[in-house]
Amino acid sequence: MRRIASFLLTFMALGLAAEGSAATELTLDDCIEIALKNRAAIIRARGADRQAGADRLAALGEFLPTIRASYSYNKGKDWDIFPPNEVTEYYVAGLDTIVLVTDGDTATAIDARYGSTITGYVDPPDQDKGPSKNWNLSADLALVNVPSWFNYAGASAATARARLDVLASEQDLIYAVKIVYYAFLASVENVSVQQEAVKRAEEQLKLIQSRFDLGSASKSDVLKQKVQYGNDQLAYLKADNAVIQAKAALAYTIGIDPRQDHQFSSEYRVREYEGTLDDAVTFGLDHNPALLASQKTADQAKHSLRAAKALYLPTLSLFADYSKFNGTVSYPYSQDYGSKSRTYGFAVSWNLFDGFSRERQVTSAGVFRNNTLADLADARNLTVRNVKTSYLEIQQLKKQVEVSKENVAAAEEDMKITQEKYNLGAATILDLLDAQVSLKEAQTALIRAEFDLNLSIAKLENAMGKM
Repeated sequence: MRRIASFLLTFMALGLAAEGSAATELTLDDCIEIALKNRAAIIRARGADRQAGADRLAALGEFLPTIRASYSYNKGKDWDIFPPNEVTEYYVAGLDTIVLVTDGDTATAIDARYGSTITGYVDPPDQDKGPSKNWNLSADLALVNVPSWFNYAGASAATARARLDVLASEQDLIYAVKIVYYAFLASVENVSVQQEAVKRAEEQLKLIQSRFDLGSASKSDVLKQKVQYGNDQLAYLKADNAVIQAKAALAYTIGIDPRQDHQFSSEYRVREYEGTLDDAVTFGLDHNPALLASQKTADQAKHSLRAAKALYLPTLSLFADYSKFNGTVSYPYSQDYGSKSRTYGFAVSWNLFDGFSRERQVTSAGVFRNNTLADLADARNLTVRNVKTSYLEIQQLKKQVEVSKENVAAAEEDMKITQEKYNLGAATILDLLDAQVSLKEAQTALIRAEFDLNLSIAKLENAMGKM
């Protein structure tokens, strides 16, 4: 059922639903699921995984016998046969001629009354070839080939690494989707803040205009509020455009057409992480797919080095062959012919010297092994650093969100007090404008802090290897 629902959701997200149907809002989970189906990086990673599986199967095939079977059928004719056949002429009593006989066929009579035997030649007639049939079955098996064992172990490690690369690619894509989705949510929240600021500035302008009409406010107050009202309208327009841009960026990130008007859920929820730093580091070292892939690369390099060193050892192989022929041979004369044969045995080969090719392979494999070990150490340290950095950012941003909320509450209260003072004439228009700006800035700062907190949690999960 989940697959069917996912298909229908993707179908509607791509704009293929019937015209006039209600647009479906895509949640974060929906966006992630669509991205995992559409993005080229994931498709390439999965293709590499399939190729690694095929390589591993080929490495396994080195332990299995190679079996070949063949069958051939042929039929034809021979003519203009040269040289001619040698024949013996013999005397027949009571006749004046000698009759030439070749394979039962009578040849031209020759006058030879004074001899009993004459040898001559005649051209052979056209002869049919075949039909001839030939069956062959052969097999050979490398019984002792040490490099094959290490090659198979290396291919197995490469297959495991390819699967981890798929997970790492999916995880990176999920993180990228979260970044853009959180930016979209923040832009939507910012629109609400800017819209509220425009509404507040408009109400203030009406109030100040009415006070000016009654003579209790100056023209300067009206003009200053008009400027503030215009700036708030401009900020609102920019925020609205930012939402459109964020939707286009999100559509591109998940692999759907940005030209279409896709609807994304704007439900905003600040996420939390309650684990300890040690728990996060331990989990990251055990589950980060990029780190685990580096470990598999190091294992593959180890097996490659062993396979290169095993080239100094001899190899033992077995072989067997069975053939059967049934047909005709046409020269010097056509006759049926058939045969059966079988051959079996073993062979030992030992490469004693190959121009230092093996030495070069061992050196290259050793260098590769050292490089992968160094890369593994760097990957392990990078994972720990990223986990620590993200964890500490989360603790800092949690506090920043709390402070930002308090700042918003204080700015709202300050706005009310300043408004009352201005109505009573105890505050100037500049004080009122400052209070308006401070409130909007506090609200914007809270949105930014919540966005950064969500982003840091996503970064921590990415460093830990959580999907």
